[in-house]
Amino acid sequence: MIRVAGYARESGSVVYLEDMEKPLYVSGCGCQRFPSRNYSVQRPAGRPDYQLLYIHKGCGHYCIDGHWQEFPAGSLILYSPSEPQIYSYYTKDNPLIYWIHFTGTEVPALLEKYGISNGYVGENRLLKQLFDEIILELQLKKPLFQDITQHLFQQLLPQIHRLCLSRSTTDDQAVQIDRLIIRLNQQYMDPWDLSAMAKFCSLSPYYFAHQFKAVTGIAPVQYLNRLRIEKAKELLLTEDLSVSEAATLVGYRDPLYFSKVFKKATGSSPKSFHGNRLNFDETFEGTLH
Repeated sequence: MIRVAGYARESGSVVYLEDMEKPLYVSGCGCQRFPSRNYSVQRPAGRPDYQLLYIHKGCGHYCIDGHWQEFPAGSLILYSPSEPQIYSYYTKDNPLIYWIHFTGTEVPALLEKYGISNGYVGENRLLKQLFDEIILELQLKKPLFQDITQHLFQQLLPQIHRLCLSRSTTDDQAVQIDRLIIRLNQQYMDPWDLSAMAKFCSLSPYYFAHQFKAVTGIAPVQYLNRLRIEKAKELLLTEDLSVSEAATLVGYRDPLYFSKVFKKATGSSPKSFHGNRLNFDETFEGTLH
């Protein structure tokens, strides 16, 4: 077995009570290969902390609820404290496995928030990169390494969740949606609607709306409205424009509808926003005299 690992303490993977009482604590992280012999783990009583494994290449064999299952590359396996850990890796499968041990009072809420569980999330270089960065921090132990390690771990979980959300979207569709988002940011003032956005991605409106939300977490029309309102806020605060002129510049042909959408998004009317700019200008000019 070839193992590359880093630990927060010199005692390695030992779990301390004071670490378990912290909000979040990453105690160790590593990766391992098995080029010359098979490898098995038998921990019927589990460990006192959490362990998350990511199969980057090959496959692994895990006994889950008394049944052996083969998990392919791109799979996650999560072990909770005291959960039996029984698994094997075989040289013939050429596995590359990343693992991380962690604990803390906030962990259950984080795992629930990001839906972390056993299953396939996809082969992803960014996950490998985050694991590698955590390993490096734990090996070098430079100042504030624990803070940086926890920050990287908290990037890892939402990245996993994002992969799960986008699993139903093909690579080609995801690329098309990314292209659309770039185009919307460049041409938000154009007369976009759901049909026009779906046509840009060569999808039916219903299917497009589903896929767009799977990728971004937000409905396409809602995304466009947010984008336009942010641009309108910038114009109202920095340019000498009327509300009607600002509405037209960001793509709203009806100023009344624009005012309704703006107030719903910001909690104040565009006229009030414009007034804030005038008040700011008067205050600024007063400081010059």
